[in-house]
Amino acid sequence: MATPSKEAIKKAIEARMPAFLKDLETFVGIDSDTGNMKGSRTIADLLKPRIEAAGGTYEEIVSTERGGVHVIARFKGDGKKKGVVIVHTDTVFNTKGGNFPYRYDAQTGIAYGPGVGDCKASAIMALQVAEVFHELGHKPFKEYIVYFDSEEESGGSNIERETAVALAKESDYVLLADTGRPNFGVVTKRKTNGSYTFTVKGCGGHAGNAPHASANALVEACNLAVKARALSSPTPNDPWEYTTDAMAKRGESDTGQYIPDNFVNVAVLECANDKVNVVPDHAVLKVNLRCYEQKEHERIEKELKALADNPTVPWTTVTFEGKQTAKPMEMTAEAEKMLQLYSTIAKRECDKNVVVWTAGGVTLANQTAQVCPTIDAVGVDTDPMIEHTEKEFMEPALFVPRAVTMYNFIAEYDEQ
Repeated sequence: MATPSKEAIKKAIEARMPAFLKDLETFVGIDSDTGNMKGSRTIADLLKPRIEAAGGTYEEIVSTERGGVHVIARFKGDGKKKGVVIVHTDTVFNTKGGNFPYRYDAQTGIAYGPGVGDCKASAIMALQVAEVFHELGHKPFKEYIVYFDSEEESGGSNIERETAVALAKESDYVLLADTGRPNFGVVTKRKTNGSYTFTVKGCGGHAGNAPHASANALVEACNLAVKARALSSPTPNDPWEYTTDAMAKRGESDTGQYIPDNFVNVAVLECANDKVNVVPDHAVLKVNLRCYEQKEHERIEKELKALADNPTVPWTTVTFEGKQTAKPMEMTAEAEKMLQLYSTIAKRECDKNVVVWTAGGVTLANQTAQVCPTIDAVGVDTDPMIEHTEKEFMEPALFVPRAVTMYNFIAEYDEQ
């Protein structure tokens, strides 16, 4: 069959809007909060015949780690490159006994419900892109893989990370189609993640009779907190100037541009002592480290360890434990090439200007970017400020430009 025209591709995707709305109602209506095996199985059973009808093969991995049925769909083509699109089908919460059901307002064009944006709309999009390839008899790829992850929320799981990395290793590129950022936003850079614990041992004593023969572990922990926080990059003096409302008043959009490069979050300070007349002999400080560059993470981790090796309160000792749990998603030359093509297609086909975002949070993109060129947040646009709340919504009309861009990206990247 001849290669379809750009107009034919767009018309085929536009024609699927009724099917998209029907799928959205069906999938969002299924309670699939992480660990809900019944809901996860229901979604997997719905995906299987759809995948096979579109010419794909269905594979599932049943996980009991958090609980869910992971689905891998593979579509063989006649192109040169293999790509994987990663989405997730689990949500943060369910319909809460009918208090937060799926609802579509035809007048405003807005859909509501748990996971409607994060990220069931994007999961449906990835499936329907495969269906359009099949419908048009167009297979411009060596293999188009869709990984429907069922354990993404609540910290994810080892199964999802291992599966995503394994698929990335066999692929030429990865598209994370979790929620797209507003205004056709795409995430190209994400921070590291590492959590560390300082355990301070001191010497207890009577606050009145023996302060000279004591060593206050809590004071040392507080000293460590101040010194650890000082390793961060500068942050604004007035955080209220960077709220969504404050930035909107200034005519600014938040694309992550003000996130500091390095940040040590002084998160938890624990001390069991509850008597004001007793010098604490034990305290624990927990911190979280986020950096955009791996070399910076390694540098600051060493400086944190040096703080533990050099306590400032005499007679106290400090042990330092913890590790880095995610490396950064950094912009590589190949990822830049992917971004430029995606941006060109979005403008050419949909008159959309792609907005580049940076993010401090961690997704599977942090994992896949270590082994394969990756761009993130190419799903259907959703406001990240209302995800995981009962205000969650998305605009189904945005399915069309995102799907058109994804379809054409897959076809044209194969020729790069």
